[in-house]
Amino acid sequence: MKRRLLLLCAGAVVASCLSAAPATAGVSISIHPPSVYIATSRPVYYQGRATYWYQGRWHYRNGRNWRTYNAEPRYLRDYRRHSEPERHYYGYRR
Repeated sequence: MKRRLLLLCAGAVVASCLSAAPATAGVSISIHPPSVYIATSRPVYYQGRATYWYQGRWHYRNGRNWRTYNAEPRYLRDYRRHSEPERHYYGYRR
């Protein structure tokens, strides 16, 4: 009898955990421009920050971390629509 009651309580606890809000593991994945991309592209300065267009989003440095604009600012959108991103090639061309 005690075993059935224990299993029933354990089942209720598991069911309540599964029906609760989804848990997050505390891991955030950030996609930022690699060093090679930064070295070969010209930044666009917006609000005093060097901003880079990479994989369909604008990225900028904030201290040691990279940040991404959730909504594309109007100035950067207009800049992107009216000019091609400039990239430099530092290798030999044959």
